[in-house]
Amino acid sequence: MIILILKMLRQFTLGIRLQKLSVKEKLILKTKKQKTNFKNVELCDIEKIVSIEADCHISPWSKTNFLDSISAGNLFQVLKNDELITGYYIASFASDECELLNITVSKHLHRQGFGKTMISHLIKKCIERKTSNLFLEVRRSNKNAILLYEKKGFNEVGIRPNYYKTSDGNEDAILMALSL
Repeated sequence: MIILILKMLRQFTLGIRLQKLSVKEKLILKTKKQKTNFKNVELCDIEKIVSIEADCHISPWSKTNFLDSISAGNLFQVLKNDELITGYYIASFASDECELLNITVSKHLHRQGFGKTMISHLIKKCIERKTSNLFLEVRRSNKNAILLYEKKGFNEVGIRPNYYKTSDGNEDAILMALSL
């Protein structure tokens, strides 16, 4: 909790815009860390997810992208702490393979283990479905995510040049895979 307050103070002093928290979300953060759990996405979650996405990404998914993922039958899991959405992930399954399409932790909750929790949950879901390989793409500049994926056993299998937009151009995507 103290780390969260210090990060918020640092971001405020640097002039970085934070996602605005509701009164309910502030109360949840003030209380002792509660148990988080995964739920299938519900339509009532989409507006908040779109807000989190826009706050965390240079090229965010649109509301339509999220709704299309639901329509396509993708695995769309939301990690919640009480009713506060801490993060979400979307994965597509085909044959015996899975591709992680999107994984996002709410900006004010970064570096608290939620990304690791979501990746572990996805790996468990892949094993339950007898998936052989799990694939993902990550920005070359996202060193924290790359380290997390490597710790979970992912290996680099390729590069997609200039795949992601940046504020001053493009950057490569690193393709990573985990054999299950």
